[in-house]
Amino acid sequence: MNNDTHGSASQTVPETAPAGPEAPLATLARRSPEQVAEYHRAKRAVRLADLGIGLLYWLIWLALAPGFATWLELHIASPWAALAVATLVMFGGLVIVGLPLSFFSGYLLEKEYDLTNQTPRTWLLFEAKTWLVGVILGAILVGGLYALLWYAGTLWAVWVWIGVMLFSVVMAKIFPLVILPLFYPSTPLDRPSLNERLRQMAATAGMIVTGVFSLALSKDTKKANAMLAGLGSTRRVYLSDTLLDAFGDDEIAVVFAHELGHHIRGHIVKAIGLAAGVSSVLVAVIWWRLDPYAGVPSQWTGAVAGLAQVGLIMAALPLVIAPVSNAISRHFERQADRDALRLTDDPEAYRATFRKLTGMNLVDPDPPRWEVVLFEDHPPMAERIAAADRYVRGS
Repeated sequence: MNNDTHGSASQTVPETAPAGPEAPLATLARRSPEQVAEYHRAKRAVRLADLGIGLLYWLIWLALAPGFATWLELHIASPWAALAVATLVMFGGLVIVGLPLSFFSGYLLEKEYDLTNQTPRTWLLFEAKTWLVGVILGAILVGGLYALLWYAGTLWAVWVWIGVMLFSVVMAKIFPLVILPLFYPSTPLDRPSLNERLRQMAATAGMIVTGVFSLALSKDTKKANAMLAGLGSTRRVYLSDTLLDAFGDDEIAVVFAHELGHHIRGHIVKAIGLAAGVSSVLVAVIWWRLDPYAGVPSQWTGAVAGLAQVGLIMAALPLVIAPVSNAISRHFERQADRDALRLTDDPEAYRATFRKLTGMNLVDPDPPRWEVVLFEDHPPMAERIAAADRYVRGS
């Protein structure tokens, strides 16, 4: 899920506990710097371990794939059946290998720091839905790739690129209508005065949204989040129920204004353009590895074995391009932050918003620079809060 505020908070909230519904937030937010550091050391180790396991997994498959494809040829006559088996074994195996680490990071660690409302059962059900969606989307992508490889002629890679871009646009369009409800139910925002205020802000910014929705994140997490999702007639703004329960109207307006900033700047369209560039590199590398097998479905062994090469490319390429793509994303976020300040003209509410997000999401306000470059698509929260000081100074 796109998270324009999740994973991007700073400093701790004041020691004085607020009254009313914000009291649980104050309790949750009182974390020592040592606790924050311990949590992020663990998260950092998990992230690096996950990356290493993925690369090692595909390197092993790179050696095993030719023999596995030959075995499939002896037992399966259909290239499509062989491709389906290879896809399930290779990519399903990666899920199984990574499951212990996923459980540790996604449940045990979050439970230790009181950030999750899940049980082991609900965590597993959530993951199972993720896997099911992954199987469906993976079948479309892998099936489309090999159909074009075998039957689209010498320009098969061009058609793959076009297909990837169309797929990206369609997914952006249907995400809030089809994918998101599978994981989190949402309802129209039921706070008339706030709803009217947000709609007026949107109209002032020239944005038409089909609705502002409350997203039921609290069934799984105590963290807060917000996002702008969809394209055209499906464009919606989602505010998590955790955010709506803990934040005042002025602070929610800051979050909403940040999302408006993404619209004003055309960031969704620009992100699709960025995806086009990344897809170009991805398709070019896949073309380089699979083109020897183009147009010969009857001799499918090498092409099916090449699926391991595709997996390795997909695991390694994001790491190579991450410094550039993350830098662009952080630039977009800084622009949206400036727009949030400009549209609300309320630097105090801006500061309070991101400080609360720091406490709720237990975010490291100033992570190591290498981590920001390689992994973070949002600026560090210490930097984001400092934007309010620059706004006050007029710089």
